[in-house]
Amino acid sequence: MPNSIGPTGLTTATQAELVAAFTVAAQKIYGSDINIASSTPDGQWIMIFIQAVLDELDLTTTVNSMFDPDQAVGVVLDQRVAINGIQRQAGTFTVTPVTVVNSQSVNLYGLDQTAQPIYTVSDNAGNQWQLQATVLGLAPGSNVLSFQSSVAGAVLTVPNTITVPVTIVLGVTSVNNPTTYSVLGINEESDAQLRLRRRISVQLASQGYLSGLIAALKNVSGVSSVSVYENLSGAPNGDSPDTQYPDGTPGHSIWVIISGSPSNTDIANAIYTKRNAGCGMRGETSSVVTQVDGSPFTVLWDVVSTVPLFIKFTATALAAGTVPNITAIRSGLPGIFNPGVYAEVNINELATLVQQIDPNTLVTNAGFSTSATGPFTNTLTPSSKKLQFVTSSPDIIILSMVMSPALAVVAPLGTQQFTALGGYGAYTWTMDSNPSGGSVNSSGLYTAGSTGSVTDVVRATDTQGNYVTANITVTT
Repeated sequence: MPNSIGPTGLTTATQAELVAAFTVAAQKIYGSDINIASSTPDGQWIMIFIQAVLDELDLTTTVNSMFDPDQAVGVVLDQRVAINGIQRQAGTFTVTPVTVVNSQSVNLYGLDQTAQPIYTVSDNAGNQWQLQATVLGLAPGSNVLSFQSSVAGAVLTVPNTITVPVTIVLGVTSVNNPTTYSVLGINEESDAQLRLRRRISVQLASQGYLSGLIAALKNVSGVSSVSVYENLSGAPNGDSPDTQYPDGTPGHSIWVIISGSPSNTDIANAIYTKRNAGCGMRGETSSVVTQVDGSPFTVLWDVVSTVPLFIKFTATALAAGTVPNITAIRSGLPGIFNPGVYAEVNINELATLVQQIDPNTLVTNAGFSTSATGPFTNTLTPSSKKLQFVTSSPDIIILSMVMSPALAVVAPLGTQQFTALGGYGAYTWTMDSNPSGGSVNSSGLYTAGSTGSVTDVVRATDTQGNYVTANITVTT
């Protein structure tokens, strides 16, 4: 059997080699006339043994290959990268504000204690959110409290979806999240990401080099991205000016930009250890490192700030007689359209992602802006290297607006609930015409008048003046 470990690595027997070996062995025992064809009981019995051997050889091959960190997975990968002095970065938790309405004074217990059950709510997708800090004697009324996702990772939130109380407390009448998350969690580092970071980590031994600094910063727990810009000249280079450094990065200095939720102390120690002697620093975040002689040394860097990205486009259905799935696009796009730090966005990428969500939608007249009122451009880059665009469902402006239902038939004094989709902001509901004497309230509920055999027209208008109408036939 060619099962061995040699200069070229592990070698194992193939299925054909095992069949040949088992055939010879069977013939020695039962004679050369034994029939071990695959259709015979003896042949099938031998193949069962051969498959068991192949399974063991496959397991041996997998175990052997996972001695290589670039092929290891899971817990074994964690063990391998520890040799390089790094560990898998754990996920962090998403934090979101939730409005709790209570009719009487209540006690709500949070994650800061263990004696009482943690007050928990849920969104309509089943994601649970736990109160971060205990509140005793919460006054009656509407109170905005901070909740944390029950599982680590980038748990996205959609406004007005966290409405389900999991922990029942007498006096709490409703919960809701009128806004999106305040802090988006970080997913646990994947095997692929950890393998890539391990390759970079071999640069950790370099002292004072840019690559060593980047490797050290990426090894800090909680860091999701690292950018380091170096100005080798003696004068400010004018890159991404801000209020503290109006002329850009000072001469012979570095500009470290970090995203995530790492410890300031860990970041400061990494920069202090790996920066070149005499190298200046730029940034609005600082931490003091105590040097060997006991003197303080202030380390500077910047933390990534997010900028709301407004997206506007016209959505047209490709199939006749249908409409674009505006609800799916607005809710799904923030989860897959995630530009990196100081990353340019463009309409080609946008159109591709919209097609992934709704293949029936054609995107035209698209653009990006940092303001709901524009101007909108085909491409857009953050104004500073420490900024990152973030998308949220309310900031996605889709035209033309759609009304559901587009047509309705109602008896006199009957009602019909209308829903508007697309546009931007809250809708204002009005009657374009109401010969029946009909009316519509602020939530889109239409009530027909007493006069029949007429057609009423209801209108929904967004905050930018875009509108859509629907016709209601009032029967006799």
